Amino acid sequence: MNVNFFEWLRDGVRQSVLLGVSDAIEQIGTPADSDNLHPNVAALLAGETDQPKSTRSKSAGGRKRLGKSLKDMNSTATT
Repeated sequence: MNVNFFEWLRDGVRQSVLLGVSDAIEQIGTPADSDNLHPNVAALLAGETDQPKSTRSKSAGGRKRLGKSLKDMNSTATT
């Protein structure tokens, strides 16, 4: 019998989340008419399809620089 702790933990979390969602649905209930969306939700969903996807420039080499480089720090310290 091979018992993996992390697999057991993952299954326990998954089961807890599903039971929590199920309990929340039972307590809150479902909407009376699921075909009608709130206008704000409909606008949000419509806005997602209208916006073009952003593309990254290839000049950065695929990595985003975080913070200052040593050259930037030295130039600010000398001025």
